[in-house]
Amino acid sequence: MTNSRVPQLRMVEHLNCNNITVGLATVVSAKKHGKDGWALPGCAFTTNREKAKSVCAKMHYLIEGLGGIKPAEKINRAA
Repeated sequence: MTNSRVPQLRMVEHLNCNNITVGLATVVSAKKHGKDGWALPGCAFTTNREKAKSVCAKMHYLIEGLGGIKPAEKINRAA
């Protein structure tokens, strides 16, 4: 009897992430039209790391200015 099982390809792209985190804000790495870069707010995309880092710092500044991120209420009651 032959082995008819097809090997499953492992999704390991999440291990090669270049997310940028500043304080409470994170800009995630993404791929668009075959180019590696970062997804910015407002459906924008950039391949410039310095621009992504600057946007992340501004997002952190806005989050902190608005009082931060509140902890979830009733976290013990799962859905």
